[in-house]
Order: sequence, then structure tokens, then C-alpha cells
Amino acid sequence: MSGKRVVWVLLALVLAAGLVAWFGATRLEKNSRPLTELESTSVLSEGVLYEARAGDPGVVIAKDVGSGKELWRAELGSLASKPTVTVTEAIVEVQIAGTPWMTLDRTTGEPVE
Repeated sequence: MSGKRVVWVLLALVLAAGLVAWFGATRLEKNSRPLTELESTSVLSEGVLYEARAGDPGVVIAKDVGSGKELWRAELGSLASKPTVTVTEAIVEVQIAGTPWMTLDRTTGEPVE
């Protein structure tokens, strides 16, 4: 094989390896990215942050802002769209696209019927 052919073959191999590495890196980044504001929502009320996240499973997490301690966590089932949270004196209501999804006790995270 001539020297020019060897150089072209090596350049093609390097280009192919670079493309495979780039494709793998973009897939990894897509799978490990943090939640965006399109997938989660949060409400701060009386020192407690209530965060609802879409996903499989979707969850609502209550955290004490002062200590950062998780107070409770409630699974919502599989959610593909962004949930919204409304906090009142006694309950946390989770809605999906404006439709009530689940009502939780504000202090325990247990479902309320």
C-alpha cells in the first residue's frame, strides 16, 4: 500500500472514531441531564419546599428549607408532562395539565381522599 493510502485510511479511522465518541457522548449527556423547569415545579410555603417532578415514577418531595432535610416523598405514578403544585393550609394538590391528579396531606404526604 502506498503512503498516501495509509494516511487516508488512518484519517478515515480517526474520523470514524471521533464520530462514534461524539455520538456516545451526546447520548450520555441526554440520558444524564438534570431536570429542567419543563419537567419539575416547586412551591415554597412556610419554610417547606414542595417539588413535583415528572418521570417514571413522578414524585412530590417536601424539604425543610432550613436544614435541607427531606420531610416526605410521595410517588405519583408515571408522568410525562409537568405537574403543578398548589399548597393550602392542610393539603398539597398536584395537577397535570390543569386536571387534579392527587391530593396529599401537607404534613405527611399521605394521599387524601
